[in-house]
Amino acid sequence: MPGKTAPSRPPGGGYSNRAQVRRKLAHESPRGVARNRRGRYFVRMTQSNLLEELSWTDVEARIASGTRTVLVMTASMEQHGPHLPTMTDTAIGYAVGARVAAKLGDALLAPVIRPGCSDHHLAFPGSISIPESVFIDTVKATVRSLAPHGFRTFVLLSSHGGNFEALGKAAADLEVECAPDGIAIIAFTGREALHQTMASMIGAAARLGRPQEVDAIHADVTETSVLLARHGHLVHLDRLEIGKMGHIDLDELLTKGLRGITPNGILGDPHGATVEIGEAVIESLAETITQFVRSRRGR
Repeated sequence: MPGKTAPSRPPGGGYSNRAQVRRKLAHESPRGVARNRRGRYFVRMTQSNLLEELSWTDVEARIASGTRTVLVMTASMEQHGPHLPTMTDTAIGYAVGARVAAKLGDALLAPVIRPGCSDHHLAFPGSISIPESVFIDTVKATVRSLAPHGFRTFVLLSSHGGNFEALGKAAADLEVECAPDGIAIIAFTGREALHQTMASMIGAAARLGRPQEVDAIHADVTETSVLLARHGHLVHLDRLEIGKMGHIDLDELLTKGLRGITPNGILGDPHGATVEIGEAVIESLAETITQFVRSRRGR
């Protein structure tokens, strides 16, 4: 109408032209946008493997189409040296878990559970730990919530070393509880799984020229590289320090706490971290876990 002009950005955060809409929708949807016959843009149903990114109707459709496996990844909120954020294990959990879900092809990654069992990090400011019983109950509650929806297999995983033992206890309880309903529990837990996890990560870095001469890793070149690949703005490369190297007794570490073993909170050496190593670590660990799951599922 004469004398009236449309605002360039309508109240409430609207967008006044198709280019703005297209850019906004393309940013918010993993598969971008489509255009119907009238030239209007709309979001396609997301194909994300992250449960938290799906609507309930998306989840229902995925179950109906054969997605019956849920990955329950557990992580932590704890110190990772002066150069990495406290969400490091959580970030690794999301990166590896999403890759495993994609490799399996019929799985979703549940929201990564954190905090975890991190008592041995509490001497460092910012670290959070929960009792083992709370951790176990949280894992159980996640499975109990999702099982009635039609999921038939739950894979219990951890991107934090301190969770492996407690996760095994949760798995043992769930196996007994879920067996009558024909629900399978696959658990990559225990000390052997922890060693396999670290070996997979260390091996990936070694193949790219950055071996770690240490028995256990924490905030080292592998974890630093993953964070560079996925959250580079949170990595302080000017604060890199060498941590405890050589032999590390895991039982002693859990008893004394990490600060009693390494004052800066690092096990290994973060120097030489790269995005390339980070992507290789994600792929290596995801493949290790995928092969384990397939062997347990028989395919």
